Amino acid sequence: MALHGEEQRRLSEIERQLAEENPRLAQRLAELRPMRITGVVLAILGVFLSPVAGLFVLVAAAQTHSPLLIALGTVLAAVVPTAILWRTWLHRLG
Repeated sequence: MALHGEEQRRLSEIERQLAEENPRLAQRLAELRPMRITGVVLAILGVFLSPVAGLFVLVAAAQTHSPLLIALGTVLAAVVPTAILWRTWLHRLG
């Protein structure tokens, strides 16, 4: 949505004042990029589906007594969702 001339002028003035008063904050705001909706959807799916897949792998591991499947199931059930949440949280912090 385009701003009218007066609104654009006022916004430019506010940006200039901010850059003078707090250049570090102005720089961070200039670099700020919102998370795309696809990234959010993928993160949510990963957090919910990875533990489900991990539990299925752990059930298979219990039946076959496979240490490799136990490790894989543990990673899918616990490590992957934690890593996704951690990365998303750090991304939100800036």
